[in-house]
Parts: sequence; structure tokens; C-alpha cells
Amino acid sequence: MAGGVDPALADRTATHLAGIEDASLPVRSITIPGIDGSLEARILSTDQRGSSTRLVRLLPGWGPETRGAFSAEVELFVIQGSIEVGAHALGAGDYVHIPKGRTVPRLHVTAGGSALLMTSAPVGFDRSFQGPPADLVPGRAADRDWVPVPEMPGRHIKPLGRGPVGDVWLAGAREWDHRDGAWHRHPHHEECFIVGGEVVLRERHSEPDEMLTAGPGTYFFRPAGTLHCGPGSRCDDTLLAFHRAFGNTSTEWPHSPTTDTGTGEPAV
Repeated sequence: MAGGVDPALADRTATHLAGIEDASLPVRSITIPGIDGSLEARILSTDQRGSSTRLVRLLPGWGPETRGAFSAEVELFVIQGSIEVGAHALGAGDYVHIPKGRTVPRLHVTAGGSALLMTSAPVGFDRSFQGPPADLVPGRAADRDWVPVPEMPGRHIKPLGRGPVGDVWLAGAREWDHRDGAWHRHPHHEECFIVGGEVVLRERHSEPDEMLTAGPGTYFFRPAGTLHCGPGSRCDDTLLAFHRAFGNTSTEWPHSPTTDTGTGEPAV
């Protein structure tokens, strides 16, 4: 665990989780009341309200075969494998939000793999729920175009939609060198999971700033206003990462990391 922090014990809204490697985290068996069977999961982050992001192993056949509704907001991003959610088949790079208190006719893993499971609270599945159906609109990576980030030549984003807390997107890089580039920050919390490739990121989560090398399975949770991707950040080849914001994708670019505290106020 990066810096000795167990993300299962930290409040992510107040703790900069920088460079958490999934392989360093304990595997926990989790069950969702109302769904038979268990999932192997690693807790990437959580908060005091019980919302969390987990990396889960998808086992073929897991999931309820009957209709029902979740008691909390549920988001899924498929990394490997495939899963059926209602009438939609999701594969690698696909995202879906399943609203709480809305029925889904089916949730079934069709091919083993892994996914990010994001929940707004401890969650259960009510098979007896008779409420309105969920309006599911998956974000499919294959159907979206890459949009360049002008401030960081070589970086691109691919919007996947908007979830219950904010925007969701993929980030990509190809031979990106942020040698003399500016830091940036967001006015909201942001999480990031590296899906493929390797990137070097300069993070301001400690003094002095730290250069972190992040490969597949590396996770970041940056509380609102945290400066990151500072000068010297780079990707020598290609990168693919999943991002979720607790707000929109708006970005602030301080003029200089030496004249900004990272809190929105000038340094003194």
C-alpha cells in the first residue's frame, strides 16, 4: 500500500490516495444481500458515509436471474470479461449506472474478468421490489471519439457519460511529455484507475512533491483542489485510464505551482 495507507480505513474525501497498487491490497470476499454467491474484491477507496469503489473479480454465472432493484446507486466499469445488465451486454471499456430503487430484469456475468464496482452506500438487492424500471444508458468506449486536451498535447479524453455523482470518462496518452507544463486541479473529487500502459505522474500529496510511476492496477483518489500532473509528468508509450469525477470535468490551471497552495488561495 502506497505510503502505508490502507484505503479501506481512510476517508477518501480527506485523504489523497496516490499510487495505490491493487496487488498490495487484501482480497476480501463480499456478498450483496439478495444476490447468491460472493465476489472477491479489493477496496480501493471509501468514505464515512459508506460509499466505496472496489475492484471486483467477475465470476461467470454470478448475478441474479430475476428482476429486482438495488438499495443504493451502483456503477460498473468493465475492465475484462462481460456482463449482461438488463438488455445490454457490456464488455471491456463499457460503463453503466444502475439507479437505486429502479428494477433491472437481469444482471449476469457471462465471461469472467474484472470490473470497478462503485456504490453510494452499503448495498442490497431486493427481488420483491415492484417499482419502475431502470433507464439504462451504457457508455461504450468503442462508440466514443477521443477529444484532445489542448493544455496537454498528447493527452486525450473519451467521455462515457454522467453517473449519479458526476462525469465519467476514459483518459489516454501517447508519447506525452509534460516537461514544463502546468499543474492542474479540479473543484471536485476525482478518482482514476490505470487500465493499461505506464505513466509517470508528479503528485502534490506530500512535501516535497513526489514522482510516481503508475502501471495497470494503480489507483488514485484526489480530494477536491489537489494539484496533480505537475511538470515532469510523462508517458513514453501509451496509456489508458478510467476517471470518475464528483462533479463535471472542469479543470483549473494555476499559473505556477510555486505561487499556489493547492487550496484555491495564493501562496503566502
